Amino acid sequence: MVAWIIFLLVVLPILGLLIWALLDESFVRIEPGNLGLLLVRGKATDKAVDPGVHFVPALRRRMVQVYPSLELSYRAGDEENSATTASELESGGPSLRVNLGDRSVARISYTVRFRLDQGRLKTVHDRFGPDGIWAAARDESARTIRNILSDPEFSVDDVFGTARQSLETVLSDAIRTVFESDGFVLTAFSVGDVDLGRTGEVIQATTRARFELAREEAETATRVARAQNDAEIGTYLTGESRDAALRYREVDVWRELVQVLADRSLAVAGPSGQPATAQLAPAAPPPETRPSLVEPSAAEEQL
Repeated sequence: MVAWIIFLLVVLPILGLLIWALLDESFVRIEPGNLGLLLVRGKATDKAVDPGVHFVPALRRRMVQVYPSLELSYRAGDEENSATTASELESGGPSLRVNLGDRSVARISYTVRFRLDQGRLKTVHDRFGPDGIWAAARDESARTIRNILSDPEFSVDDVFGTARQSLETVLSDAIRTVFESDGFVLTAFSVGDVDLGRTGEVIQATTRARFELAREEAETATRVARAQNDAEIGTYLTGESRDAALRYREVDVWRELVQVLADRSLAVAGPSGQPATAQLAPAAPPPETRPSLVEPSAAEEQL
């Protein structure tokens, strides 16, 4: 009798501790924002569990691999993220260099947002694993974009205006199809900055030339109008009105002269590398050639 009592006092607590340890190891908690893939003897199964507490018998050598259930974001062309280690939900890399269908070269920045397909989590685990998701998203999206943009149908014109929206839709549909085969669900795709290199410089120069021509035409019309006004001053104005108009026109001429000299001085660097400003003041004309001009100090006050 005493032996049974000793047995119960010694063995039962030990058995209780063993059972408690086994049960404790069998309960797995999946944190919010994650998914759990059940593994049996290291091999993935088709069972994916939602966040919460789940009972996984430890005696059957089962374990759970955790994957994110929230949206993931990969940004190509994000220099800040490309220089750092990928985070849990966001990663970045260099911009993508592509050859367009018209044989021009461009560097494209883009963003893909996606999430893991819970029903195909086994495929994701077998192909990429938890550490290969970012590499898969980068490689698959880059390959798809290169293949589409190399088609002769697409050229430099497709990255501007309404054609850009159509191009973004085509790329989004193609990436969505590729991602579905990999176990990813595409939620958003957008094209960012597009650097066309020397081709872009030519486009910018052409655009600037058009506006430069418009400015020259506007300035020509202004100069013609001023010349007509100057000619009409002596015809239609007399007395004080005529003197006031002449003084106003003189101040306007001085303003234009100072502006021209200032623009020229900015284009000439002094010995220390700073813009030369010593020649801003124009040489005063001889006194006999300007009997009716206002004094420079008065003109400066009116400026």
